[in-house]
Amino acid sequence: MRTARQAQQERSEQTRAQILGIALEQFSTRGFDAVSLREIAEMAGVNHAMIRYYFGDKESLWRESVTYLFERFAQELEPPRPGPQGYALEAVQEYIRNYVRYCARHPEHARLMMQEANRDSERLQWMAQAFIRPRHDLTVPLIEVVSRQTGGLARIDPVMLLYMVTAIAQVPYLLTAEMKYAHGIDALREKTIEAHCEAVLAFIFR
Repeated sequence: MRTARQAQQERSEQTRAQILGIALEQFSTRGFDAVSLREIAEMAGVNHAMIRYYFGDKESLWRESVTYLFERFAQELEPPRPGPQGYALEAVQEYIRNYVRYCARHPEHARLMMQEANRDSERLQWMAQAFIRPRHDLTVPLIEVVSRQTGGLARIDPVMLLYMVTAIAQVPYLLTAEMKYAHGIDALREKTIEAHCEAVLAFIFR
């Protein structure tokens, strides 16, 4: 049976997670400068002072949101591990499929990256050093497998190729409204997402 203290702690964690989710959505769609703590508090249905209690200032809330984003990314998308003969091609291909699915499931990830990449800031430097480069250190070896398996792509620098793969995986979920109004395509339908997974693989391993 839960104690009153445990129930209060659970409510506190739920409130904190709700604030983080709303903050992440707002930062990703509107950008850091356009978002205020009061707006986030209103959307979360909490007192403005509560956000300051949990997170401090807006910069700290942004950093907590980004930390939550990348921790979720790491939990939901674990890179394959190499075996005695290195990385299995099938495991790399399935990782790419799962990355496309992640992009569809969490479009706010790519949107936040685009918001921050459009300006050179201390926030971007921190994010690149704390999260992006460490993740790339895990995924560049997978891209090197792709390079070896595809003749024409072997001449492309693995880091550049990583960004190219990232782009073709993310773009439909950055432009969902445009695809809907211009072509009547619902990019977030499960069937469309799975077709996109296979299209990405076909493009890379053609």
